[in-house]
Amino acid sequence: MFRFTAFFFVLVWCGSAQAADDAVAQFKNYLPSDILKLSKEEISKSVPMMYTGAANLATSKGGDLVIQAQLNTLMYDGLANYENAKKAFQADLGEKSTGELTVWQIHTLGYRSARANMTYVSFFSLDYGGVMNEDWASVKGTLQILDERIAYPINNVAITCDRVRATCDYRQVALMLPDENSWTQSYSVGQVANETYRITRWDGNQIDAVPYENTACRTNQLSLNFTTKEFFEIARNNTAGDCETGLGVTLPKLEKPRVSQIVDGGKIADAEFKRINDEAYGFMSNAFRKKIDALNSK
Repeated sequence: MFRFTAFFFVLVWCGSAQAADDAVAQFKNYLPSDILKLSKEEISKSVPMMYTGAANLATSKGGDLVIQAQLNTLMYDGLANYENAKKAFQADLGEKSTGELTVWQIHTLGYRSARANMTYVSFFSLDYGGVMNEDWASVKGTLQILDERIAYPINNVAITCDRVRATCDYRQVALMLPDENSWTQSYSVGQVANETYRITRWDGNQIDAVPYENTACRTNQLSLNFTTKEFFEIARNNTAGDCETGLGVTLPKLEKPRVSQIVDGGKIADAEFKRINDEAYGFMSNAFRKKIDALNSK
């Protein structure tokens, strides 16, 4: 059995988040030249990689041209009036308009310009539905955690159940959406789960199933009702208290079962891409957005 749990990796990341945040704040206002004046040891041990990358970019042979292009992407006049474009960008960030970009500003500019190029994409089908006959059943759709936000909202689940074998094959893939902490601003597809479940009930138009391997911190149960078209996955604690993983990360005990439902994912995907597009529009230059708003008000 294989199951990738995004929440688990979030916990791993959180263990060092405070130290990383401190380093980000410490070097935020450094200029590229200030970073490169530090010793190689201090850069390696203390300076966040995003700042090292920003410093190397700004001081490279084509660094200014890259920054000019990034400013142009956000509708600043990076090529026509580089100095004013940098100052306008700093002003929109709420920073002093010095014309000398700090490593944080360079990193933020790169993130924002890359975000502006992200579009609506479709890497896999978001088909939804369930069919069942006497010996075989299938469910497809998007898994949505009820009352919580899932780490990978754009996903596709495919379940195939065989009554003779008394098993359900469960596969889930997800479109990973980058954020400001991602290495690159691009989409990627990852396999979230590939498991075999043991059928515990095949009764009329209902199927229940549990994993064959049941040694994880949490155990899942499939509950599929083909009459009501309600398809649920229920996660419960598999230990009496908090659970220590093999990598030394503790998963807190669930206070109640975590219920997820397989639904039509079209609106979910649309909402996620709209969120990204709205964020990208907010990164455009303030002057450009004022012109767009003026056009829309006419």
